[in-house]
Amino acid sequence: IYVCCSYHNIGEVTMAIKQVGYSIKNIITWAKTNPMPSITKRTYTHSSEFIVYAVKNKKWTFNYEILKGINPEKSKDGKSRQMRDVWNLPQCQGKERIKDPETNRAIHPTQKLEELVKRAVLGSSNENDLVLDLFMGSGTTAVAAKRNKRNFIGCDLEDKYIDVANKRLSEIK
Repeated sequence: IYVCCSYHNIGEVTMAIKQVGYSIKNIITWAKTNPMPSITKRTYTHSSEFIVYAVKNKKWTFNYEILKGINPEKSKDGKSRQMRDVWNLPQCQGKERIKDPETNRAIHPTQKLEELVKRAVLGSSNENDLVLDLFMGSGTTAVAAKRNKRNFIGCDLEDKYIDVANKRLSEIK
């Protein structure tokens, strides 16, 4: 299980995960390379989110070599390095950011970057495995799963997000 959270709720998230029998293996820090500025000018700019990675039994999948192969960080001699628990990636924007055609504003407030989700999908599942996203939003997890030959189930309460996700999925060849 991967759960995205901020410093506001990381305590509650970790406690809830432990209460239902999961073991936390890592807390990944997503260091945003393009964070939104602090509009109040009274705090530091919030430039990170956390991703709690936890497992429930002793037979979990962790694809070390795949993660090492996709890690953009290399050693001094250019060799692949193991994936660390700090991921330096931008927030989702540009062509990947889904916009509302009527307002030209982001359709979902917390759309995740596909590269961010791809790391979790490739790291913790194998081809043809089933990936579940209970809070699908704009469908980034489903897109990453489909592009990487995984099956998926996605749920969301908002019909407009389900429509966006379905449109994104229909455009993948």
